[in-house]
Amino acid sequence: MNCRHLLILLIIKGFNGKECTSQFFTSDIKEYKNIDNASFWFDAQSNVNFLLYTRYNEKAQKLIYGSVSSVMYSNYDLTKKTKILIHGWLNSGENFFCEQLKNAYLRAHDYNVIAVDWSAYSYNPYLIARFSINAIGPYVAKMIDFLIEDIGTDYTNVHVLGHSLGAHIAGLAGEHMRQNLSRITGMDPASPLILGNGHYRLDETDANFVDVIHTSVYYLGVYKPIGHVDFYPNGGGPLQPGCGVEIGVCTHRRSYRYYIESIFNLYGFMAKKCETWQDFVSNNCLAEVAFMGENASPMSRGKFYLRTATSPPFALGSLFF
Repeated sequence: MNCRHLLILLIIKGFNGKECTSQFFTSDIKEYKNIDNASFWFDAQSNVNFLLYTRYNEKAQKLIYGSVSSVMYSNYDLTKKTKILIHGWLNSGENFFCEQLKNAYLRAHDYNVIAVDWSAYSYNPYLIARFSINAIGPYVAKMIDFLIEDIGTDYTNVHVLGHSLGAHIAGLAGEHMRQNLSRITGMDPASPLILGNGHYRLDETDANFVDVIHTSVYYLGVYKPIGHVDFYPNGGGPLQPGCGVEIGVCTHRRSYRYYIESIFNLYGFMAKKCETWQDFVSNNCLAEVAFMGENASPMSRGKFYLRTATSPPFALGSLFF
C-alpha cells in the first residue's frame, strides 16, 4: 500500500476528524438514500475476468460467462470441488490473496480454483472500488449460475471465499443466485462505507453456511457478527499479534494467512464459544468449541474466540484457551 492509498484510507476512516470507527461511517452517510444503487456506473461483464487454475495448468485459463466452449476446452472438471476466490481493494486475481490461496489449495487438493479478477475497479480510490461491488456481485452470481445450470456443476461443490471488499462481493453473489450457495467464507470483510442493510453486504442469508474471520475490527474490518459463525482470533483486533501498531496490510491480511494455514492444519485453530473477548480471557465461556478456517463446521453457530502465535505457524491448537 503506497502513501497515496494510505492517505485515501485515512481520509475515509477519519473524515471531519470524527472517531475512526465503522459505526461513524454507517451513521454519517445514511442521508444518501441511493448510495448503494450506483451499479449502473460499472460494466462488470466487460471488466471482470474469471481465471481458472488447476493442477494441470499453472497459467490461468479464462472462463467466459455464457460460453460453454470456454469451459469445455479448459481444464475445468465437473467431478471436482470448485473454490472461487474474490480479492479486495488494491489487489487482483493474480497476486496476494488469490495467488497465495490458490497455491495452497492446489498443493493440498486437486480442485478447480477460479480467481475473480476485478482489478479494473479495485486499483482505484476506495470510493470507486466500494461502489463497483454492487455490479460485480450480481455478475459473479450469473457466472456461478451458468456453471451450475449450463455446465452441470454440483452446487454443493462450490465454495466462495472473499477477502475485504471481496467478502461482500461474495455475499452479493449469494444474494443474487438462483439457488443458495453451499458455503461462503468472509475473511475480514471490509467496514468503510459498508451500510447496515444485508442486501448490500455479506450476511448469513447469502449461503447455506457463512463463516467469517475478523482480524481488524474497528479499523478496516467489520466488528459485528454477520455470519452463521464468526471467529475473532485475538479478539478480532484491531491489531493482530506480531503486526506492531500497523493498522492496515498486516492485520487485514492475517485473516487469509490464518485460513491458508488451516488448509494444511485442519484442527490447529480451535476456538471457544464466548460472548466477548473479555469472557474468553476470563475463561467465562461455554464448553462448545469449533475450528476456524477450512475445517469450520456448517453446524457451528455464534461467536468464537481463540489465540494465535505472533508468526507462522500461527495455529496453537487447544493449548492457549
